[in-house]
Amino acid sequence: MNQIFKWILFIIAIIVLGAIPFISDFFTTMTIRIMYFSLLTISFAFLSSQLGLISLAVPAFLGISGYSIAILETREILFFPYTAIVAIVMVLIVGAIFGVFVNRSKGIYFIMLTLILGQIVWAIARQWASVTNGANGIIGISTPDAMTFIIGGTEVGFYYILLITFVVLVGGVLALTRSSFGMKLKGIRESESRMIMLGYRVARLKWIAFMISALIAGVSGIFLVYSIGVMHPSSIDLDSAAMVLIAGIFGGVYSIIGAILGMSIFQVFEIFLSAYTNRYMIIIGVMFLLVVLYAPKGLMGLIYKKKHVGELHERWYSGRRNR
Repeated sequence: MNQIFKWILFIIAIIVLGAIPFISDFFTTMTIRIMYFSLLTISFAFLSSQLGLISLAVPAFLGISGYSIAILETREILFFPYTAIVAIVMVLIVGAIFGVFVNRSKGIYFIMLTLILGQIVWAIARQWASVTNGANGIIGISTPDAMTFIIGGTEVGFYYILLITFVVLVGGVLALTRSSFGMKLKGIRESESRMIMLGYRVARLKWIAFMISALIAGVSGIFLVYSIGVMHPSSIDLDSAAMVLIAGIFGGVYSIIGAILGMSIFQVFEIFLSAYTNRYMIIIGVMFLLVVLYAPKGLMGLIYKKKHVGELHERWYSGRRNR
């Protein structure tokens, strides 16, 4: 019954998301923003949920992907879809190199290493002005014709391509977490030394997981740059890393669905509150503090806790009734 309910919710969610372009341009733009930033948080949550590793380098891979496309497009070297392919290849190459550096670290050392690597990418984007246009960023990246088509007088191409990509990636990540590969990663999270003793190639498994995380963040960068038409150093700075961290903790660092929920709430509050006050981050900060204090495992942890308590209560009540 529980599985049926989940499928019903999933179908309803897809129907609602599919109808958004025909309801409002504002909600379409907001949903696009939520989806590509949620991919960024999923990239973060994949490592945190499977390996217990907190990566602050996630925005860096968005930047590598976004800047690759921006440079190729504005200089008319390549165009979509070749730009997207090059962007993914660049992300995988840099992810492979970064993965070697961080592979044997964990805990606070992993966090600091990923922070440093992320800041190196930001510094390159900020200071290599002859290539990245420095602090001014790169503008004028137009949405490819292949990603635009009209249904019923409404331009829905980009939205639906992002939606399909989003659903496929979320489904793929969830399937991966339930696969034998995901079980091995969880084993490493619980006891790395035990997995080594059992003969598993822990270093290779962690490296592959880091590459998968980088790939998801890279896809996020593709849609970001084609959505807003701009690639700027502020998209990959320390504030961006903090946004991903806050959204991840807010929803639950051990849950992929929690990552989506956390980023969705963060973006909705940011969009609506910023229309009324420049100090909206104070309100978000207070909400974050309350979650940390009263729901350390995030909103999804709170939901699972309530569900568990409800099941225990139902079991207790059934037992009393059968006496």
